[in-house]
Amino acid sequence: MAAADREIIEAIIFSSDSALGLEDIRKALPEMTGEILEKLVSELNNIYGETGRCFRIIKAANGYMFVTIEGFSPYLKALLSPRRLSQAAFEVLAVIAYKGPCTKLVIDGVRGVDSQSTLKTLLKTELIDVRPGKPMKYVTTDHFLEVFGLNSLKDLPDMSQFEEVFAETAGRMDEVQPEQLEIKSTETEEDSAEETE
Repeated sequence: MAAADREIIEAIIFSSDSALGLEDIRKALPEMTGEILEKLVSELNNIYGETGRCFRIIKAANGYMFVTIEGFSPYLKALLSPRRLSQAAFEVLAVIAYKGPCTKLVIDGVRGVDSQSTLKTLLKTELIDVRPGKPMKYVTTDHFLEVFGLNSLKDLPDMSQFEEVFAETAGRMDEVQPEQLEIKSTETEEDSAEETE
């Protein structure tokens, strides 16, 4: 029984373009529990490791997804043309992740500059979203968790470790595939300022 369930889980996770949670998996396997799911994912990862596979299943955004192991990053970089987020984008992401949900006024106050253009870019990447209301508040998305390999915002490093860890994560953005970010515009903050003049 477990072997069949294991391969079903593998197929379900493989076919998804984002992290799949237990509720999603239960649509195909209604009797699945969180404990059994973790055990089967662990078995799959052991098989991948023992057979020298270049991928693993990780837990991210309260779900499971396939990722390529880090050692293959240089080869993927040669093939793909990943987009880098600007320093401004990382600053805005950090404010939203640590202080969110928060308003543009809070973000601008922390950064000391207008963040409108950066917020537009981050919305296009689906790393953040807007929570309706007055005033509107910005929040991180499940896609943010997936890209940064976090299960929840509780997994963020504490503020004293933030600069060191976030700098490492910024480097990992090179490994993100372009279709994950889907940046529809390459507008910079300077371009936006010129358009408004």
